Parts: sequence; C-alpha cells; structure tokens
Amino acid sequence: MVQTDFARVHCMLGLISGALRARRPQALVMALLTAITVIAALAAGWGAATAEHTATRQRIDAAGETQRTLGVRGPVDLGPSQGSTLERFRQLVSGDVLTSANTERMITGVRLAGGLHAGDRKQSVELRVLDDVCRNVTLTAGSCPAADGEVMLGADLARQLGVGPGAEVRHEAGLTAAPVELTVTGVFQAADPTGWYWSDQSGPAAFTTLGTIARAKVSVVATVDALLRPEAFDAPEELSAELVHLQGAFPQVYSGAPALAAALATDRRATLRGIRIAELQVLLFGALAIAVAAAYAAAERRGDAARLAIRGLPRWRALAATAGQSLIPLAAGAAVPLAVAYGLGQRPPIELWVLLGAAVVIVVAADWAATQRRVADLLRVVLPRRPLAAATVEVCALALAVAAFFQVATEPAADVRRDTGFGLSQAAPLLLAVGVGVLATRALLAAAGLAGRNALASGRVAGGIAGLTLGRRRTAYRIVPVLAAATCVAALAAQDWAGAAAARSERAAVELGADRVLRVAPVAPPRLLAAVRAADPSGREAMAVVVTGAAGSAPVVAVDSARFAAVTGQPAEDLRGTAPEALEFGGTALTLTAGGEGSVIRVVLSVAATGEQVVAEFGPVDPQPSARTVAVPPCDRGCRVDAIEADHGPVELRELTAGGRAVVDAGAFGDPARWRTTLGQAVSGIQVDQSGGGLRLLDAAPMSTSPIDSRLYAVNTPVPLPALVSGAALPAHEDPVVMIFGATVPLAPRPVATVPRGGTEGIVVDLDYAQRIAAAAGRAGGSGDRPEVWLGPAATDRTVERLRAAGLTVVGDDTVAKATGRAGRLAPALILLGGLAGAAAILLLGGVTAAVVAAVDRRQRAAERLALRRQGVGRAALRTAGRWSALAPVLVGVPVGLLAAVALRLLAPPPVRPFTDRWPVTEPAVQPLALGVVAVLALAVFAAVALSGRGEERP
Repeated sequence: MVQTDFARVHCMLGLISGALRARRPQALVMALLTAITVIAALAAGWGAATAEHTATRQRIDAAGETQRTLGVRGPVDLGPSQGSTLERFRQLVSGDVLTSANTERMITGVRLAGGLHAGDRKQSVELRVLDDVCRNVTLTAGSCPAADGEVMLGADLARQLGVGPGAEVRHEAGLTAAPVELTVTGVFQAADPTGWYWSDQSGPAAFTTLGTIARAKVSVVATVDALLRPEAFDAPEELSAELVHLQGAFPQVYSGAPALAAALATDRRATLRGIRIAELQVLLFGALAIAVAAAYAAAERRGDAARLAIRGLPRWRALAATAGQSLIPLAAGAAVPLAVAYGLGQRPPIELWVLLGAAVVIVVAADWAATQRRVADLLRVVLPRRPLAAATVEVCALALAVAAFFQVATEPAADVRRDTGFGLSQAAPLLLAVGVGVLATRALLAAAGLAGRNALASGRVAGGIAGLTLGRRRTAYRIVPVLAAATCVAALAAQDWAGAAAARSERAAVELGADRVLRVAPVAPPRLLAAVRAADPSGREAMAVVVTGAAGSAPVVAVDSARFAAVTGQPAEDLRGTAPEALEFGGTALTLTAGGEGSVIRVVLSVAATGEQVVAEFGPVDPQPSARTVAVPPCDRGCRVDAIEADHGPVELRELTAGGRAVVDAGAFGDPARWRTTLGQAVSGIQVDQSGGGLRLLDAAPMSTSPIDSRLYAVNTPVPLPALVSGAALPAHEDPVVMIFGATVPLAPRPVATVPRGGTEGIVVDLDYAQRIAAAAGRAGGSGDRPEVWLGPAATDRTVERLRAAGLTVVGDDTVAKATGRAGRLAPALILLGGLAGAAAILLLGGVTAAVVAAVDRRQRAAERLALRRQGVGRAALRTAGRWSALAPVLVGVPVGLLAAVALRLLAPPPVRPFTDRWPVTEPAVQPLALGVVAVLALAVFAAVALSGRGEERP
C-alpha cells in the first residue's frame, strides 16, 4: 500500500516536472512574481529598521545640542571642603541614568549672584566656577585665575567697569554675605560663544575659584549640565522617569530632552507606519499579479486536465497535477529569499505568511475553476462565457474602488503621523486604478469590436483583424487593471517624492539664507562689515551677516542690506529707512566747545573700521563755554560720534571739531532730528533744551524703577529700526522691540511670509544700523551672536580666499545642497523613499505579469494567424494587427493609471508631509514632470514586454 502511494506520488511529480519543462516561461514567471513580492516584504522590514535609525540620528543632529541638554540647579553650602561638596552634588544628580554610556559631556559649576564694584562703577555680575573654563576661552589680556581671590572678566564687562589685569574689584552678594575682594588677572572672550559649553552661560559673569566663592560664606547655586548622547533617546521611558525624579529632588531642572524624545517617538511610529503602508501595497499588488498569472496559466492547462480525465484519474489528482505546476514555482520563488532572511537572522512579517497562504488558495482556485469541467468543455479552444461570474468579479472590484474613493474623500487630510488604522484608503491607489481599469477594459472591448467590423467593411484588413481580436479575446485584457494599478502607484509615489524634494530644497534655501554660508570666528560687526566689503567691492558676491537670538526664540538676522538683493534675490528696500548722515571725522585730536558747572563731558566714539569704542573725556568744563582738546589716536582712520553724556547738568554744547573741521556745529547741536534720548525699556535721566539754537543738557529725576540712561544719542539710523518680520516673531500684545547686540531696539515691522534663516518665524534688520545703535549704547554684542558671510550665486572659491585675506577666519561652511541632503535623511523623506522603492517593485511585478500574459496570448493566437495566412491575409497585415492588439492593453492601462493618480492627488493631499512641523508647503500635489517620467517609463517597460517575442510570429 505504501509502495503504491509512493509510486503514485512519484508519478505525479514526474508528470508535473515534465509539464514545467514544457512550460518553462510560465513557471519562471510565477517564481519571479513570488520572489519579487517576498523580497519586497523582507526588504520593507529591513528598510523600516534602517530608516528609523537614520531618521532618529538625523533628527537628533538637526535638533542641536540644546535639546540634548539636561541642566540641574540646586543650593549648596560649600563649607570647608568645597570640591567634595560639589562632587557629591554631581553624583546625586547623575544617579544611575547619567552615565558615560549615555552622556557625552558633563560640566559642573557654582554661581553666586551679586554686584561687582570697581571704584564708582557697578555691574550686576555672577561669580562663577565652571569645569575647564580656561580651555574654552581666548584670553585677550592677562591669565586665568589660579589662586583664591583672583578673577577673570569678560571683555565687555571689563570695558564697562573700566578695569584690566591687576585691577582691584569687590563682589557683594547681599546683606548676609561677606564682601569678596578680588584681583583681576585676565580678560577673556568665549572661544566658541555659540557652542554647547557656553549655551547656558548668558548674562554678565566673572570666573574665579571655589575657594574665592566660599569666602562669601553664604549658600550658592550648584549647577550640572549634561549633554546626552543619541543613545539616551533609545529608552525614552527611562529618560522621562529620571527627569521626574530630578524635578522632585531639585528646585530647578530644565531640559529639551522630553520634547525631543516625544518627537523621536512620533518619527519612529510614522516611519514604521509609512513603510508598512508601502509594504501593504506591494503585497496586495503581488497577490493581484499572482492571481492574474495563475488564471492565465490555469486556462492553458485545460488540455492537461482533459487528458488526465480521459485516463480516469480522480478530479482531485488532476487538480493536484495542474495546480502543482504553479505551486512548485511559487514555493521555489518564496523559499530562496526566506532562507536568506532566516540566515541573516530576520524574521519574516506575519503579513507575508498571510500573502503566501492567500497565493496558494488563489492558485488552487484558479485551476479548480479552469479544470473542473466536462471533458468536452476542457477540449474546446474557447470556453462558454460565464457572464454572471465575470460580472460579479467586476462589480466587486468597482464596489471596492468606490468605497476607497469615498473614504479618501470624506476622511481628514491623510497623515502617516496619525495612527488611523489601515482602511481602504491605504490601498486606494490600487483599488481605484483597478476599478477604473475594469471600466476602461469594458469600453475598450466594445469599441474595438465595433472598430474592427467597420475596418473590415472599409477594406482595412490589419485594422479589422486587430479590432476583432481585441473584441473577442476578453480574457486577454485582465491585464489592463494590473497595468493601471502599477502605473497609479508609481505615479503617486513619484509625485509625492518630487513635490517633497522640491519643498525640502526650497526650505533649505530659506533657512540657510543663501546658496552658501560661511561661519566665521567671533568678530565685531563693524570689522565683519569692513572685511566683507573689502573682499567684495562689487557687492554682488558676499554679504556680512550676524545671527542673534537665544535658543528657542525667533532668530534676529542682521544683514548688510546694500547687498541683500544681490546675494539672496529678495528686495531690500524695506530694510533701509531715512536717517541723517553719520557724524564722522578723521583725526587724532578732538576739540569740544562747551560750558557747565564743572561737569565732565564724555563723547562716545566708534572706530569705523573695527567698531572699537573710544571715549573722549572733556573736563571738568568751565561755566562759560570754552574749547578743550583731547587726543583720540584710534580715530586717525575715521571715527563716528555715537553719543554724549555728562556727569551732571546743566551743560551747554556749542561745537565739536577735528583737525580744524567742524564735526558738529551749533546748527547740528540745535537740530532736534539729530539727537535722541534713550531707547527701549530704559528711562532718560536727562532733559534736552534746543530752544536757543544750541544744545543744553539738564538733569532729570525720573520716578521709575526702570533702568536710567543719561546719554544723548546721535541719530544716524532710522528709529524705530525697519525690520522684515515673519510669523509670530514679535508678541502681538507688546510694543515691537527686540534685543540686538545686547541693546533693546524698537522696530518698525513689515510683515512677510518668510525671511532668510528665520523662515516662517524670524526678524531681519540692517546690520550697519543695528551695530550703530548697540555701539551708541555701549554694547559690543551678545555672547550668542553668530557672525557669518553669505555667498550669492556670483561667488566663487576666490571669494572665500579674499575673505580669508581680509582677516576673517572661516570655521564652518554650509550649502543649500548639504542642507537639502540633511533634510532628505529625516523621517518624511525616508518614508517617501520607501514608497518609491515599493512603487518600483510594483512596476517590476506589473512587467512580469504582462510578460506571462503576452506569452500565453501569443500561443493562443498562433492557430488563428496560421488560418488567416492560409486564407490569403498578408504577413504585414497580420504583423501590424498583432502589434496593435498587444499594445492596446498598455495604451489603455497606463493612461488610466495616470488619470487615477491625478484624481487622487486632486482629491486628497499626500499622506506624508515633507516636514514634521507646520512649515507651509507651496509645491502643488500634482507634479507634471514626475507624471511624465512615470508615463515614459511605464510605457517603455510594458510595451517592451508586450512586444517581446514578436519575432517568433512568422506564420
């Protein structure tokens, strides 16, 4: 019995093997369809993991170091063992989470608020201690503090206090704190003011030693700042739990990590969901392609089933013999990629097993429908039609298409970042294209039959044969919905990718500001302006820019507006306002004619080339106006008068001259348009009297808690300062003011959609005007100012060389292409890339399916061609008819797919926005160029497949 069963199985396998050798192309096609589908599904799993990792790392890089920072502040009593106390605080903060494995850098420090006194000058200053501070500064004078009682001051603070190395200062932290006497040992500038080390070191500060701060004998604030590694965000739950613990243990904990972790989690979900949707489309199309190929193969095996039935084999054995001719190639096509996947340690997704099971059912059902008939029917060349069965299948396809269309039309805008489940809308491209393809096929068959009859009646033999062939061979045009679906998916993927790529490039150009941006080492704005103008006298290649603004706020971009249009391509008229000419002179001596009650008058000057501030001090002046001369050697090459101040009033100003030339004459002193008092939040401490043709300064005693400013400023800029403002960069309920270079400046905003660098939320002002206002207020700039040089389309490498020769040190270089490339590694771009890869797999599946249909159709028409040839029909007419009948499904299916893709994009936006934030996307959803590329590619591939083997048709 066992031997008999084994013999039967062996005989059946031999029968199937012989049939496979005889029909090798069909077997190869079935194996290819299965292999491509399985490989695509396995690649989707690998691609999702790779895309998730790439998108996560790029998102972390794009977020910047500020969002990876965890800062903790808490009070400590230093006591006699200051180092041990600070180390215990650091260990308490670190816990079990902030380890070397997930922390890139960690710095600890101490802060003591108070005031720093130097003679009669005082500034609110924090005494600070910070790890490795001497390695992160550039000393402009002196040395770092090495012993208790020594202190190092920032260059701006030292200038405001009028001190340098060797000066004695005193720090007072309140009534309960002991005054701390200090000796200035050095003056510094931050080596990288925009780097992570200085990101939380804003405000005036003086750096000293732990022992020095302990002399105050009060509680101080200990600080720990940690820069988290990207690996720390792989476990967001642990990170959130640690933050909650720290917030309960310390009074001040700040970090951008929770927001970044939440954004990363959303990116991960969106990436996996987007690639799963692409995988789902490939699997559904693979099932459709296998079904069509199985139906054609089963129809060709009717003769085998008839011969087996005549020999008396049971129907189930005949079904096994015929279905096995598709099942064995199907199993072989799936086995190889699955074996490779298991060898690489990858587990196939569950949906792949569902597909393979469905494919087996489809193959068996196709052979059952084709072979389980009477022997007489099996031997017929053309089977009797089953209109009810065909109509049922077509109605089901149309119903699914209508349901998908309705769901797409009624649901909110699609977005893979929202978990809305997997409904018909996710497969809408396939379903809609198949439905429209069914309708188009019906129309094609009816029109082809009518055209064929008319052509024969008019004597056009080739056209008549082609039309009648199209009209009669209804089963041959099951391929039209397949080609339409493949084209639709490819067109949608190409359009979405092209639109997103253009949007990324457009955004990169806006956010970068220019074609190429050079980041330069810290330099004063006037020196930056002078260097860029010297390197590019034409004003068409380079533009000086300073970007300021604290992290998280809208950036303030100060630009050389005279070059703005040439470099960025945007108009600059709104950045230039009307203002009197600057009061400039050149010379080494300055003479002031003034009178007052023993007051000292100071004229604040700025060196034109460097921005260095020079104060010319006159006095004490006599009660009657008289001339006094002071030396100003730095002004030999040109200075600008920025402000005037006096110890006390009244003071009368008559004339200011240099080298015998009037810099400010009596008329200019008496011109109200030439002078102004304070700007911003400060209150003026002087009154101005210009009634007598000259200028008198009188003391004022304002009753205000706001800062008092007793300077009189020369008007050489528009006030308020013209500004381009986008979005909510300025609070709507407050006066439009902004902090520029450390000075509060009122603005005259002009709303625009976007501004360079700031994008949808930013402010652009004129750099020359802004630095003049800051210089007049005695502010040299903020620690977060980032000097840059923007290069326009006319710039070359020689422009960069000239900038270096002008004294600028280039420390960074960025281009629109690089910025676009970085955006292309974020989650939205990777999801779209996955969709594009899935579309390529679907096009390949469509081409393979078209190949099997073309092969079967050629064999079925061979007898017809031979009969027509014997009846006298010319070979050329038959060849022409064969070409057109083969190309007709392609010429119908591809346009139908393109129209379905256009309709879907007009109906609903792409499910993947190019950006994760609310940046506006102006690119149209329908991309004609992408549609054209897909049309040419699909027509070329499908037509080549349809016409393949035509050389064998030689009746």
